[in-house]
Amino acid sequence: MARRGTILACLLLGCGPLTATSVIDDAESALVRARAADADRFAPYEATLADLYLAKAREEQGHAHYADARALANEALRYAGAAARKTAENRAAPAASSAAVPKR
Repeated sequence: MARRGTILACLLLGCGPLTATSVIDDAESALVRARAADADRFAPYEATLADLYLAKAREEQGHAHYADARALANEALRYAGAAARKTAENRAAPAASSAAVPKR
């Protein structure tokens, strides 16, 4: 029974780096996609926050603080998603408003 507990503990401890890395990779990909859509222009606040949270997540991962790294990467992912949504909305808004204004 003690051997099962040891194996379970090793498996649980080993998941920390993997899950943190996975979320960091997801956040990085989301930020790259948002920036490719011009998030730095249309959603600079959200893009900057995503970048800062991602940098801090990498730092915490480097110090083996995997739970903190995962939480920070989740925030980066959230802000990258917000940047992508805001960019899509702002890119569509000028086209819609210019179509409503009659040209002379």
